[in-house]
Amino acid sequence: MGWFFRKSFRLLPGIKLNLSKSGPRLSVGVPGGRASIGMDGKTRIYGGVGPVKYQKTVTLGSASNAKEKAGGLAAFLKGWLGG
Repeated sequence: MGWFFRKSFRLLPGIKLNLSKSGPRLSVGVPGGRASIGMDGKTRIYGGVGPVKYQKTVTLGSASNAKEKAGGLAAFLKGWLGG
């Protein structure tokens, strides 16, 4: 049986910082629709009402050279903080 860890912090209305064993993710949205971006550069789009749910994962930028790519939450925070 696997284990998991997840903790969510509300930064502002509609904006959350989610921490888990796979790393931090920034999540933005409203009930019924949400988008999140993680340190790995993957963006996930969530949606749904009631028992019908939708999830799509997309990768930002070129995935051919992932080691040199500064994408995802790291690039977002670097640009936002002006660094």
